[in-house]
Amino acid sequence: MAYENNAGLGVLNHYGPRETTKKYGGEYGTKTSVKTVEWEFTYDDLPGESTSALEYSIPANARILSAKFIVDSPWTSTSGTTDLLVGLNDKDGNVIDADGLLTAVNLVDTAIEDAADVGTVVDGTGALVGASIGAVAGEVVIAPNVDDLTAGAGRLIVEYTKA
Repeated sequence: MAYENNAGLGVLNHYGPRETTKKYGGEYGTKTSVKTVEWEFTYDDLPGESTSALEYSIPANARILSAKFIVDSPWTSTSGTTDLLVGLNDKDGNVIDADGLLTAVNLVDTAIEDAADVGTVVDGTGALVGASIGAVAGEVVIAPNVDDLTAGAGRLIVEYTKA
């Protein structure tokens, strides 16, 4: 839709419907030091390396308290393997830990591929859960072990506290 810049301040007004992409992550409002961030995604639009400034970044030296994966729709692939890795990269695409939040053991196909798995909450046990992410901010990256995913939707919820 249309944008308008008539104030001369470099601020744009937006008119009309606007779509949002929840795969970039959004923080819940809280009044505590614990921050909760959620990403929603599908098999063909996974959070990953992005040139966009929209990606939610977990701040440098943050301590990850928990990571949870919620199955919204069963995950399938043509090869029958749907294991997923959930980790963090820095803003330049360098890997902080490829499976630091949820590992293939957490998200193995037997835990996320059946209709009975919808609504399942899988707790992450990656190396970053319960630890600091280090001296650089991290962006969530979800990678399948195969490139032939055909269905699936989910949410990732990460709780962290700043150092």
